Amino acid sequence: MKKILIDGYNLLNSRAFSVAGHLDLEGKRDHLLKVLKSYGKQEGLHISVVFDNARHPVRQVSRSKHFLVIFCRPGEEADDELKKMIRKAAGSSDVAVISSDRSIQFTAKDHGVAVISSEAFCRMMRTPSAAPARSAPPPQVPKDLSAKYNSNISEKEVQYWKDLFRRDNGDE
Repeated sequence: MKKILIDGYNLLNSRAFSVAGHLDLEGKRDHLLKVLKSYGKQEGLHISVVFDNARHPVRQVSRSKHFLVIFCRPGEEADDELKKMIRKAAGSSDVAVISSDRSIQFTAKDHGVAVISSEAFCRMMRTPSAAPARSAPPPQVPKDLSAKYNSNISEKEVQYWKDLFRRDNGDE
């Protein structure tokens, strides 16, 4: 099962994440968690969301099947917790980090963990069916060059791969 580590407030404050303007911070956060939980269940993902914590004197962890929410202790930053989680997952192909924070992205890349910007992840959540079928057979090796260049890839699959490999500006 694919595991996703999410920088909670980074995703919540992403321009690509839409939430009703009348909600307070707690309402927006609750909305984000509902969206993520639904998406994770639909896509078969284990999701961990990490938030900074300014209110409660102790670290808080909320667990349910395949969904973990962590509020760090006051004085601790979600970035530090995420970096610890990334180091634990070093080299794993089943883990991806969702954040547009450069230091989180660099840590993930340094430890061989996939990175998806918050904006790209929001787009993925809006079009979850764009992912290629999980049970698709492996591609056949073309016997001649004409078959190689006349593929039968759907527009949805092309868009999925473009979104997956698109780099943010200056991310080189």
